[in-house]
Amino acid sequence: MRDLETETEWSHILGEAMAGKLKGTLLDAIPSDMVTWESWKKEHPKTTVLKMSRTNRNFMKEFYKDPTRFVLGFRGSLDTHHCSYQTMTDKPLLNIKAGDLPLLITFNEKTTSALIFSRKVGEQVLTFGSIDEETLRDRETKTSWNRSSGTAIDGSLKGCKLEHHIGIPSFRRAWEVFHPKSVAIEGKK
Repeated sequence: MRDLETETEWSHILGEAMAGKLKGTLLDAIPSDMVTWESWKKEHPKTTVLKMSRTNRNFMKEFYKDPTRFVLGFRGSLDTHHCSYQTMTDKPLLNIKAGDLPLLITFNEKTTSALIFSRKVGEQVLTFGSIDEETLRDRETKTSWNRSSGTAIDGSLKGCKLEHHIGIPSFRRAWEVFHPKSVAIEGKK
């Protein structure tokens, strides 16, 4: 990517200026999700959209059907990590540790939503299980949580919100090129 103001070239995977006036500058990452339009519109019914002409016909819905092509990459406390979309399809809820960070990865194959949250609320680390496609329950307090927002909707922690952890959907090959020592997250059955 290149910004028009300074003509600096940026790596979208690293979020770093690679060449130009701002070389070495890091962008602040913000939580995001890559979901189907149907799912987005359901959660945000008043959304408007900018429709631009398509310049490449390769990125049609069928393009995303092969989950082995994609990973969700992220930083742990010491290293970078990645979880394949195939792993998330097989195991759509993962309680993991990335270094010393207790994290939760959630995936919805129908909407393609892949999110990462901290499992730590205050001083307590929670372990999550799935109730249904939209709801989780933690083992420690039996609180119910909205799977897409990370908000406690019922129980002793009602109103609490899990902190988002930045995840970057990426082509597997691109992630591995930029992060050759990235640790793969494998779902345990």
